[in-house]
Amino acid sequence: MKKNPFAELWEDTVPTEVPCPHLDPEDMVRRVNAALDGLPSERRPSMGQKFRFSIVLAAVLAVLAGAALAVAVHFDVLDAYFRGDTSSAEDLVDRETRSVSDPNYTLTVESSVSDDFSALLLVRVDALTEEAKNFMFSDDFNGMDTWSIHPLLPEKSESGSAATPGSWGVGYSELGDLRTESSTFWRFDVDLAGATALRVRLGYMEEGAALEFNLTPAESVTVDVDATGPGAPPLENARGGDLTVHSVTLSPLTCQAEATIADPDREADPLLFFLMEDGTLLTTGQSLTSVSAQRIQGETWSFLYRFQSVMDLSQLAAVVFDGTAYPLDGGKPHAVEIDSKLYPFYLPLMDPITEEGGYILPVEALCQALGASYEWDEETQTATCIYRDTTIVLTVGSSTALVDGEPEDLGEPVVLWDGVLGASWKLSEFWGLDTTAAFDETQTERACWVVIP
Repeated sequence: MKKNPFAELWEDTVPTEVPCPHLDPEDMVRRVNAALDGLPSERRPSMGQKFRFSIVLAAVLAVLAGAALAVAVHFDVLDAYFRGDTSSAEDLVDRETRSVSDPNYTLTVESSVSDDFSALLLVRVDALTEEAKNFMFSDDFNGMDTWSIHPLLPEKSESGSAATPGSWGVGYSELGDLRTESSTFWRFDVDLAGATALRVRLGYMEEGAALEFNLTPAESVTVDVDATGPGAPPLENARGGDLTVHSVTLSPLTCQAEATIADPDREADPLLFFLMEDGTLLTTGQSLTSVSAQRIQGETWSFLYRFQSVMDLSQLAAVVFDGTAYPLDGGKPHAVEIDSKLYPFYLPLMDPITEEGGYILPVEALCQALGASYEWDEETQTATCIYRDTTIVLTVGSSTALVDGEPEDLGEPVVLWDGVLGASWKLSEFWGLDTTAAFDETQTERACWVVIP
């Protein structure tokens, strides 16, 4: 069978043990649908986080399997978590490979990067026996006991073991498209809670087979805000509410906001904008992925976000909250005019297409609220929508959208019900929108779409 040019280039450029990645869109859709079955927890990940988590990963893998050979060759933890140009954070990545083996497996941390709040890891597992390989690729491999990832404080306890922070969590997923005949690849997002080192262990390896290593956190800058204003409606509260943002801490990787919710019955998330040095204003939907919200004391919370693309802090002038810019250099806060269409708005839910499917978006209403162009062609049953210089073409009955001329999977077909065009939530992702099918006041029924541009 003839090899594709990408595979031939890969073999000529990369050592033979490094896999040539491929994208399976249908498998990615299944993973997205599985992720949507998760329930809200005390850490309060938003629905937008679940959506974007899978879409960003799909975008990274699509780039790898498409034409970006240079990115694929140097695939590291930044490529596993961020989209676009990651060059400004290259110096922050620890590329020292650390491995430990037993008779069945080799565990390797291939690259890592961290800041004061979280560590991101790219991990590889190699099966050394046929039995270990069969188990690694079985459904039973990934379970509660598979991974043990512990942040470590630098001090030792009286017993001699490393002390662990009191509040931390780990998120992870397999990069399935990087599998080889005997290897799997995983990405990990670890809350550090003040830790400066990590312990990584695969539960199926011999006792004591683990990796411990120090972290070198990226520098961050904290901006004092101490202002009260409207927050963004979260998954659990379609109405939203006011909150006081005390401070915002930024690194190239994450954005952490400490804020107090004014009314405990009206939970809200910080609604932030980012003013760049060139005058560009980035919205929450364009720039952030929600990671967690953890209670500090009373109604004061720590909201942690990861940037969708690495943030070059040298190009970021100010954090904007409630129409006021707070400069990173400590300068005097000043007013910033924000287009009203960049604030959250509500849209009616359209029923799922199938029992297994999700709620769908009314396309024309979405375009009108955004100020996007919308043109309908009755003869071809096609809608052309333009927003943020991105053109999306939708055709009734098709589950493929054309995004700037390139086919993109919507997961479900476009429908036309009683003259209203409906499409999957993935439409919003193509435009960098955060869409949440929020609950009503009883938190038992979905109330509406909340759209955060």
